[in-house]
Amino acid sequence: MISRVVAQMLLAFTVLRILPVDAANLEWKIGIPTAPEALAAPLISLTSTPISLPIANDRFLPPRKTDLSSYGVVTDAQSVFVADTQSGAALFAKNADDVRSIGSITKLMTALVFLDVKPDLDSWVKILDDDYVGGAVVHLNFNDGIRLRDVLGASIVGSDNTATKALSRLSGLSHDDFIAAMNAKAKALGMASSTFVEVTGIESGNVSTARDLMLLLREADRSDELVYFMTSDHLSVRHVSGATFTVQSTDMLFDSVLNQKPYDITGGKTGYIPEAGYCFITTIDHDGDEVFVAVLGAHSKLDRFNDAKALAVWAFNTFTWPQL
Repeated sequence: MISRVVAQMLLAFTVLRILPVDAANLEWKIGIPTAPEALAAPLISLTSTPISLPIANDRFLPPRKTDLSSYGVVTDAQSVFVADTQSGAALFAKNADDVRSIGSITKLMTALVFLDVKPDLDSWVKILDDDYVGGAVVHLNFNDGIRLRDVLGASIVGSDNTATKALSRLSGLSHDDFIAAMNAKAKALGMASSTFVEVTGIESGNVSTARDLMLLLREADRSDELVYFMTSDHLSVRHVSGATFTVQSTDMLFDSVLNQKPYDITGGKTGYIPEAGYCFITTIDHDGDEVFVAVLGAHSKLDRFNDAKALAVWAFNTFTWPQL
């Protein structure tokens, strides 16, 4: 009996030496109360499924948690998710799979479907009276020629609802077909908990999860056009009439440390309606390593950006990426 106990102790010690885990997670597993918002999701736990090493060059090893004393960032946001964009490994999660309204983050899916029809972005178009949608600033003149590229830019940079509705019309698809294409694309991307009912984000029926939105932003980050707009702090547009406008980005992180070396903002989109609260998703690079951050249901406009900034800095300070 004594020899069996000694053997089990040696085995447990060996496992812990091979698979170190955050002490907070061990406390959680044995029943010691831990605030959910303070518990960083472990990359490896004693109950994890077996780990498979990469088998091809397109596989990426996840970062390793090297500051075991750090549990995460305390946030009042309803849902939070931080992940390594290359491996997809979760670094921190709070209600990451809760289905919530997402507001104008919807516009990224609208832009992707619009770009799928291969539009000529250098063509001249007009914003029509029927394109008008309330709930946001209208940055463009009605019935005044403008490059299609600038309509897309106003939608992403300034979160312009009217410009976004115009994109749907200018795609050549009917409203119903455009919505169907948005939901089909969500399914193709693996966004299993996401549904879209209109193109701008003003309807609460546009829903997703913090985890699903990583897949949406990852796809948007593959588009040179969308990356350009998502990383622009402003956009200058000019109409045929000569009227010019400056569209300011709704992303306030451009004025933060995350827009200074060694950090780099590589993508992002804001969202807000009362049912969603203040929402924000972004990707941040740090010397070649990149994390995705989602903050959904924050209490204020500033809270969503402060939380995203704190979470990104925490991730890069807490985890170490493998050197390939």
